[in-house]
Amino acid sequence: MTADVVRRSVTVHGRRISYLATGDDAAAPSVVLVHGSGMNARYWVEQLRGLGGAVIAIDLPGHGESDGPASTTLDHDVDLVAAFVDQVSEGPVIAVGHSLDGAIVLALAARHPAAVCGVVLVASCARLRGSETPGRWLLPFVPGALRKEIVFSAAKRLLFAPAAATAAVRFGMQELRACRPETLARDVALARCMDLTATARRLRVPALILCGTRDELTPPSLSRELHALIAGSQLTLIEGAGHMVNIEAPATVNEEIDRFARSLAVVPITKVRTLPATARRRAGSTLRGLRRRLTILLGRG
Repeated sequence: MTADVVRRSVTVHGRRISYLATGDDAAAPSVVLVHGSGMNARYWVEQLRGLGGAVIAIDLPGHGESDGPASTTLDHDVDLVAAFVDQVSEGPVIAVGHSLDGAIVLALAARHPAAVCGVVLVASCARLRGSETPGRWLLPFVPGALRKEIVFSAAKRLLFAPAAATAAVRFGMQELRACRPETLARDVALARCMDLTATARRLRVPALILCGTRDELTPPSLSRELHALIAGSQLTLIEGAGHMVNIEAPATVNEEIDRFARSLAVVPITKVRTLPATARRRAGSTLRGLRRRLTILLGRG
């Protein structure tokens, strides 16, 4: 069954933040999806339609239909997402981040553990190596149609696996082209300087790491490093998929997220049972009777 997707907005830190939402299943943890560099909430359309329960995809500041400008620091994005989650969810969420914004999700779970019950890091890493920094292809836009086409042509080769469906490639590139030039430049600057190695080592919430085997931007080696850093994390490599794995292999990504969410939902919680008032009075009377009998027996001894 395909879920209905609706657009909503809330005010966070004085600016309008737009998001897409579906589902109202209060029994399952909410899932909050955070897009990557140059993308927006629409990038998660296959997850919004395919996952069960309550699913929400945010447009970060300056992206999609949210107010700008884009954030200039990772910390600002982390605090904004934490405040957003506090407004739209009634309890801890499973936070899912793609690419650069896997770092936002990672930092969110470390700094606001009460807001997050699990994280899914899709095509993410703790730190980009110099040769994998997206600045070499996602350069700030400069005047000239030819230069722009060269940049996007290089981006397409790095983002998608050779066998990616034409429709997926067309959709992903359409969303990337729609990103505001200044927003894309800021995203690239954040990716260049981020290093969450220490944060990953400290993480103590359940974590699932997903990566395509044909990812050229954040290759499987970076996901394996992330897996080694995060204690108890799970790693799944998706055969044949590239960096845009959630639109290249949406069914597999959805299955993995769903399996992870179900594993969190069945964790047993020990509850203290409170007896009804009548039962408490009856139990108290019985205990008093036992004390009297014990006193008499001891007195006779």
